[in-house]
Amino acid sequence: MRSLRSLFLCIFAALSAASAAQAEEALTLEQALAVARERAPLILSARYRVVEARGRLAEAAVLLPENPEVSVSAGPRFTQGGELTDYEISLSQTLELGGRRAARIAGARAGVDREQASNSDVLRRLLQEVSAAFARGLAAQERLRIATAAEGLANELLEGMQRRHEAGDVPILDVNLARGSAARARAQTRAARAQYASAAGDLRVLLGIGADEALTITGDLRDRKRYELESLVAHASQRPDLRVLAAEIREAESQLRLGRASAYPDISPGFSYKRDSGDSVYQGNLTFTLPVFRRGQELKAVGAARSARLTGELQATSRAVAVEVHTAYDVFRSQVAAVEELERNALPSVDENETLGMRSFEEGEIGLYELLLIRRESFETRVLYTERLLEAAIAGIELEARAGVLQ
Repeated sequence: MRSLRSLFLCIFAALSAASAAQAEEALTLEQALAVARERAPLILSARYRVVEARGRLAEAAVLLPENPEVSVSAGPRFTQGGELTDYEISLSQTLELGGRRAARIAGARAGVDREQASNSDVLRRLLQEVSAAFARGLAAQERLRIATAAEGLANELLEGMQRRHEAGDVPILDVNLARGSAARARAQTRAARAQYASAAGDLRVLLGIGADEALTITGDLRDRKRYELESLVAHASQRPDLRVLAAEIREAESQLRLGRASAYPDISPGFSYKRDSGDSVYQGNLTFTLPVFRRGQELKAVGAARSARLTGELQATSRAVAVEVHTAYDVFRSQVAAVEELERNALPSVDENETLGMRSFEEGEIGLYELLLIRRESFETRVLYTERLLEAAIAGIELEARAGVLQ
């Protein structure tokens, strides 16, 4: 029977060779985030909303609110001296007073800012989901590697037990134990493969990658970033969702300004020329509204109430964001501490325990059941370490998203 370490090294070398063959086509996290920024369906939709808002700004920036009006009238005049043709042509243009155009432009610009900030917030949340799906994919890859190695060891042990049973060296109980261990290992491999397929499917949906397109990811969950809490809190004050609220406040204030400007009349200066009984008549005229009943009451009431509500929401959300960043930072540090505990005190002895356990089993110092317990403990430690790595990565992603660093 080959040694445990030799088999483990062979399996690891085979997996490493397969990974190296695909390294040129494998997708890194940075590449995945770049794809998300360029072609993700959610981002494309958000960009069109910005274009729509710019269209409303173009409409609000038109110099005059109404087109010029031209009026033409003509008809015969019957007199004792005969029939004459009278006609009249008039031109008028409505003008606004009170700064209504400026208020509409300010509101439309605030709308563009709101949609741009909303687009950034959609991107922030999308990059968080992409990063998390990528991390889950890396964790699933690592679990699959661990499970595949464990399956190889379990199959080798089963073959050895069957040969020894045929030789009369071990009872059928040992064969059954080895067979059950091999079955569990195969089940774990298939479960790990399913987890990877699920994570890859989520990543495809987020990135807009079709089912027929190749997708292989590469990375290392052990690569951890370092953060400074003060810098994160300062950065979070400019988070896109806060900018959305600030832009909505400006929209409400422009609505209030528009309502106040509605108390001013509209004026329509004009000019007319008419032919009356053969005489040419030139006239200037001025039409204006009397804002007696409609004075922008709704615009003023709604704008003032909306501005007050959004101001309160912005203040509350700003406080909540600071709490979110502090909480996410504490969670990240605790998750990293859990990883480091396993790296210091558990992982260094895993390979050694398996090697010593196999040697003791071959020398008859321990039985098969004890060997299987040692292997199960080693497998669970490796899986636990992978889970803790994943949780630490997810916590780091959450921290960056809460602080608005992902963009």
